[in-house]
Amino acid sequence: MKAFLILDELTQFHWVMLKSVLLILGLLPIAEVSLKLWLSTEGSSQIMIGFFALSIVSAWLMVSFFTALKASVWQAKQISTQYEQFLFKAYRYVPMVFLSSLVAYLSLQLSITF
Repeated sequence: MKAFLILDELTQFHWVMLKSVLLILGLLPIAEVSLKLWLSTEGSSQIMIGFFALSIVSAWLMVSFFTALKASVWQAKQISTQYEQFLFKAYRYVPMVFLSSLVAYLSLQLSITF
């Protein structure tokens, strides 16, 4: 009976990918709640909520970008075949593509709202 073994390096990389994608997905509810809260207020409180929401979303975007960048520059040294290396190189760009598509989606939602 053969056992399916995954290298420790690839397991660590997979967890980095998972954390990165979950951080990026966390942007959706944060942006939605802050936009609804901002639109439901008026006057000076709207300015204050807008700055607060902008700072939270931008900080979350920076953390998401750095985790996606960490995943995209990951180097695997123990992959043996060319096919596995090709799949690994393609797989490591998933968080950055996911982040860019989510930022495009959020900017489209903001442009539709205003």
